[in-house]
Amino acid sequence: MKSRALRVTVLRMIETTFETAHAGTETSCKVDSNVGGELAQKAELVAFAHFAARVFLLLGPARAGAVVDALVDGRQVDLPATVTGARTRTVVRFLDGASGPRLYFRLNAPGKPDADLAVDALGETLRQRHRGDPSFAERLARAAELMARLGATGQVGQDNEFDVGLAAADVAWRSVGEGTTAVTDSELECRGCGYRGPAFEPRLWPSEDALLCRCGRCGAGVWRRAGRRARSIRPDIWAAMETMRSQLEGVSSPLAEPNGQQTLLGELKRVFVENGWPYSEVAGAPVLLSELSGPEGSWDFYAQAVEEKDLVLLYSIAPRRVPAERRLEVSEFLTRANHGLADGNFELDFEDGEVRFKSVLHVPEELDGLLVKRVVRLNGTALETYLPSIAALISSTPG
Repeated sequence: MKSRALRVTVLRMIETTFETAHAGTETSCKVDSNVGGELAQKAELVAFAHFAARVFLLLGPARAGAVVDALVDGRQVDLPATVTGARTRTVVRFLDGASGPRLYFRLNAPGKPDADLAVDALGETLRQRHRGDPSFAERLARAAELMARLGATGQVGQDNEFDVGLAAADVAWRSVGEGTTAVTDSELECRGCGYRGPAFEPRLWPSEDALLCRCGRCGAGVWRRAGRRARSIRPDIWAAMETMRSQLEGVSSPLAEPNGQQTLLGELKRVFVENGWPYSEVAGAPVLLSELSGPEGSWDFYAQAVEEKDLVLLYSIAPRRVPAERRLEVSEFLTRANHGLADGNFELDFEDGEVRFKSVLHVPEELDGLLVKRVVRLNGTALETYLPSIAALISSTPG
């Protein structure tokens, strides 16, 4: 009886550790990664940004000022003397999960008062560690600047800690050198739209065996591990990550017209980011897709920029389509409902039975985020108010 050896592929997990110690007026820091070269730089940049995010969470907005000062390039951090001393140890592991990138982050810190010193020491150690590469110094400074901005404005929370750190590192990495080079991989395919081609945009992820990128056709997140077919990142998770990236990159840069002026779609993205609304984009159309919810459930919502007319159209889409035999009756009901509505109107598509509520915003100059928030709320409320009646008509038996 013969036995056949099984082939087992062992993937190396990338790990970065930080250790800082502060005693008296002296602060020391040690950084170690189990990889070298560019992979180590990527891992340490992501770990640095995530470390800053965790520190902001530990301190809270009221005590974040000292850490912001430590992050901003050129600031001098005062080093108060301590009697007892303080140590922090951070372990960051980058996991190539089946459905997408995952990060294990553990910070052992006995107290909070010296967090600014740890951040300052870590940044300086990383600069010295890669002092032969000026590009890394620029990327580190950019990541620190972005994290300072997020911490100062209170935008770091427990629900977005991973997105914030990864997005800041990604934007910082791609802001220098050839960080925006398109992915060239003949086996890469978007599972959402079936696209195969050169227009996959890379997203920073430290790995020897996995690739994270954005489909250049439909904008979906694509994740591929070595020896496996590409998978799509869950749309809600990907939208949150891309929204944070858009905010950090500065909407005016990629969305400006050739003459330098901001587009209405760019303004719309800015407003979505300001209000904390996750969104995805429609390839080839000036449309942002999102979702609204209330006591009656959830439904699709989208916003369309009409540049040539300075209009923004907002739509809430009823979750159920009207069957053909009920469309005349529902149409009469919606016509009666429209009479007297001041903030928008209902529409029924007789071809497919879609019901939606539309609101229109005229934008003569800059798009007002608070105004958009108010109109979106009214738009969703209008649909939800009539959803029970619409559902009853759909479910009723024709007379």
